[in-house]
Amino acid sequence: MSFIAIDFETANSQRGSVCAVGLARVVNGEIVERASWLIKPPSGIDHFEPRNVSIHGIRAQDVVTARDWETSLASIFRFADGGRFVAYNAKFDASVMRAATDATGIDLPQHEFYCALELAQGHLDLPRHRLNDVTDHLNLPPFEHHEAGADAIACASVVLAIARMGQLQSVAEMWTTPLGAKKTKRLDSSKARTPAGGQINYTTERSLRLADLPQPNSSADSQHPFFGHTFCFTGDLQSFSRLEAMAAVADYGATNRQGVTKKTSYVVIGRSDAGHSASVGDLGASNKERKALDYIAGGQHITVLGEREFMQLLTGTGATAFVDSSDLPSTKPMAAAMTTASRTASATNGVEKLPEEPRWLVVLKRVLGLK
Repeated sequence: MSFIAIDFETANSQRGSVCAVGLARVVNGEIVERASWLIKPPSGIDHFEPRNVSIHGIRAQDVVTARDWETSLASIFRFADGGRFVAYNAKFDASVMRAATDATGIDLPQHEFYCALELAQGHLDLPRHRLNDVTDHLNLPPFEHHEAGADAIACASVVLAIARMGQLQSVAEMWTTPLGAKKTKRLDSSKARTPAGGQINYTTERSLRLADLPQPNSSADSQHPFFGHTFCFTGDLQSFSRLEAMAAVADYGATNRQGVTKKTSYVVIGRSDAGHSASVGDLGASNKERKALDYIAGGQHITVLGEREFMQLLTGTGATAFVDSSDLPSTKPMAAAMTTASRTASATNGVEKLPEEPRWLVVLKRVLGLK
């Protein structure tokens, strides 16, 4: 029986306003390590409401020098080391993790959440199943409720006590599926968007895990302006789907991220006009864009592109890349647009055959009116 018990506290009624975390590591049925610390809530939702302060006692002045959410999230996943998270009322704690990450504009690693409250409700016949009611019923040691570290220890203790009662040896025996897995809906295939290359089995870009994003082509031309850089896309591009755009920059050696981070070097803004040009002054319409502004203000160099400039850099063309396709030459832009894989012919029975072109390149050729 191994897992990571976790508990969050929030500064106000907004789920993303995380101000403390507690963790307890369980290995082979024993609590072997614990950790807890205060967190500075994400900017914009960092005010402390009296009701929340009365519950956990954490005040605004207590988190002035605390680590931020980006740093905290990295520490949480280092502590977890690939383990499964268990929380008492996991719907709350899972939503805090997601909302704080969305508010910060960073990537949330793949993870699983299991609910100790649902476990207690299924195994213990009690009028109420609050954490302190359950620990009293199980004769577990008293603890300081709403102190994140103490709550995590209490959560882990409840799970282990119920496991002993039912002679259960693993997380899989206690929970059939992680939180939310039963609610996954199968979408109509006619409404699902096909990702670039057909390799990602998700229907929306938002549901992508970090490892599933198109990965950089290490053999790409190192002289291309995208090579070695980190991209974040925001808004809706008109020429490509989000995944097709990600596949295009990855083919030129760039790294994709769902959010803006300290490594971001390009932010591409999608608007309703495919010929839209963008600059730093256009940032601010989304959480990602506001996060980019914060990093730029802090001295980070981030290049902001509209769809027009993005297409020009992608194809290696100048300002004429977005004039009417009938005015374009029939072959010139393709010299820059062809990928390394597309340029390499494979021989079958002595006949040269070009490999299938990536989806993003097919779309690009269509947009530019090329064959």
